[in-house]
Amino acid sequence: MTWLTRPELKSLTTGLRSLARRMSPRNFRRDQSGTVAITFAITAVPLLGLIGAGVDYGRFLDVQARMNQAADASALASVSRSLNPQMNLPNADAVKTYFRSTVGELPPGVTYTVDVKPTTSVNSLFVTVSYTARVPTTVMQIVGFNFTDVSGTASAVAQFPKYIDFYLLLDNSPSMGLAATTQDITNMQTKTGGCAFACHQRKFDSKNYITGDSTSDNYTIAKNNNIKTRIDVVRTATQELTTTATKSMTLPNQFRMAVYTFSDVFQSIAALTTNLTSVQTAANAIDLAYAYRDERDTQTDFSSTLSYMDALIPAPGDGSSTSNPMKFLFIVTDGVEDKPVKSASGTGNKPDYWKNGTSGWPTGTQVNKANTTNGNVSSTRLIQTLDPALCNTFKNRGVKIAVLYTTYLPLPTNAFYNQWIKPITATIPTRLKSCASEGLFFEVTPDQGIDEAMQQMFQSALTSARLTR
Repeated sequence: MTWLTRPELKSLTTGLRSLARRMSPRNFRRDQSGTVAITFAITAVPLLGLIGAGVDYGRFLDVQARMNQAADASALASVSRSLNPQMNLPNADAVKTYFRSTVGELPPGVTYTVDVKPTTSVNSLFVTVSYTARVPTTVMQIVGFNFTDVSGTASAVAQFPKYIDFYLLLDNSPSMGLAATTQDITNMQTKTGGCAFACHQRKFDSKNYITGDSTSDNYTIAKNNNIKTRIDVVRTATQELTTTATKSMTLPNQFRMAVYTFSDVFQSIAALTTNLTSVQTAANAIDLAYAYRDERDTQTDFSSTLSYMDALIPAPGDGSSTSNPMKFLFIVTDGVEDKPVKSASGTGNKPDYWKNGTSGWPTGTQVNKANTTNGNVSSTRLIQTLDPALCNTFKNRGVKIAVLYTTYLPLPTNAFYNQWIKPITATIPTRLKSCASEGLFFEVTPDQGIDEAMQQMFQSALTSARLTR
């Protein structure tokens, strides 16, 4: 907001100084022949002028403050999502009407004009509201000052509603079978004799072919006892996110969404679409990955997964149109990579099979990619945290990454955890935060809400108006 300009300030100051000189003792000493009454009459005039200047200046400041507030409010309202959801070029007459209603009733005789200048760039709406007011004086009129001018300007800017593509990449590896809350963990351990993970297993025949799902694994125990696991919450949160996105749209087909899960394999749940209702339905398929018959564990592969995602996400735009959308990649994970390497990677990492030869991996699955990385647990198994360099590939292309870290909980009584996971736990959130774009890293513990955090991730992708001066 620019401060007031007063064209007559200099002359007003000169007049006040003149009045002050007239009532100075030096001037009175020049002629002491008058009576007390005459002296009082003479001194009363400049004294009254000074008092009048104070009164009129107070009225002047009050008008100025109210005008400034009205200009601020009008500029902000013109770019407000609630009053201008489509971010159309605001109607100048409507903004002026809003200004008049905001400034309210002014002192008698005050007149003013308002000017509204809306402009646009490719991505933003700018509105400048300027006013000029003439404030009549009262007492100061006796010394020739009949009015004072005041003016000011307020500006506001808001980004247009953007077209955005959201790619949800959800960790469904066995560690996401952890019971969702502290109470769920307690309940799970009670029902399983100490294990807090809902391992998802299958039954096999004598030739190691899949015959169906286990009916006694921890996954079944959790389902039968209404114990929520992290993957259950992620599924629900994804579906709720589609509802929020639908309600948040201010333009037709403003948002598109795609959903993928990953463990040691990569699965497409819902391809990119504007039909968010279909995404919500498809999200029912988000589920915990099955453990392998040979319990080989290596079931979280970041490098292969992000390589697949990089190929799926084209170059992002500025969000100005349906053909030029921004791109956001949402990653939900506990941050620990446990992947097959060397001979176990790529086609060397085989699924369990049904008797008819069909793969036990879900439909739409892509196997982890072959690599020559050295293992640390064994020659074919590597445990580490996410390498942020994998994320830089996206960010360097302009894709924004939001990361939700579902805290990897300590298992102090587990010898494998103590040897391989515990030494790297301190670096998990640090590396995930480095992966995320600025301001888009979130962490939740079992007692916090994955669903609320995913909503916050979504809201952080949207922009709001701000006042500028």
